[in-house]
Amino acid sequence: MPRGLRTARTRHPTGCGVAITLMLMSTSCLAMEFSRIIGCRGDVLKLSGDIADGDFVKFRARVGSERRIIGLDLNSGGGSLHEGLRIAMLAQRRQMATYVSGECDSACAFIFLASRKRYAAPDAKIGVHSVGNMQGNEDSGTLRDTIRLARLSAKLGIPTSAIGKMVTTPPGKIAYLGKEELAALKVAIRNPFDRMAHSANTAACGVAVSKEENVAPGGNTAKGS
Repeated sequence: MPRGLRTARTRHPTGCGVAITLMLMSTSCLAMEFSRIIGCRGDVLKLSGDIADGDFVKFRARVGSERRIIGLDLNSGGGSLHEGLRIAMLAQRRQMATYVSGECDSACAFIFLASRKRYAAPDAKIGVHSVGNMQGNEDSGTLRDTIRLARLSAKLGIPTSAIGKMVTTPPGKIAYLGKEELAALKVAIRNPFDRMAHSANTAACGVAVSKEENVAPGGNTAKGS
């Protein structure tokens, strides 16, 4: 069960004029980590842990690197809706496929839902809920925000069955998408990146799988974010 809230009131990056207030965070409270799987025709970026303030900037930097990102491997309990929306829209514009290997809830779920090609493991969980206030409840403001988010979802072509589950689930709870919603989303139950990772491991591309490293102050390297 998720807990805690992150305030993130902003205008939606697509210019749709969608104002979103709050989003539940997961219980783990772990900072988001980014790691890269090298492939012949492009790389996969693995996103794991909570989506926090500043993660869009980190994501954009990795997307803008020399090597092309073709897909995202998602495993997150949620976090900042503002950051999640921005990541989702950039990933959609770049036509990145998304794959849920474990669990992807709240803001993470929107990244998955907004993508154009969706994949999931057989036991994957994708959880949604409506927008809540600082106390984890709904009020007139959060109800309006949920409606705005639902309208944006409809514009992106997200099926009404998935939108309905999001709108009718209170912010303090999680509703997981079932077979009906996954079918409507045309989710393929497989890992589209398996072959790519295998090719990289066997050095077929002349490169190897590596976890992305950031240079920390003083010249030391720090894995992840």
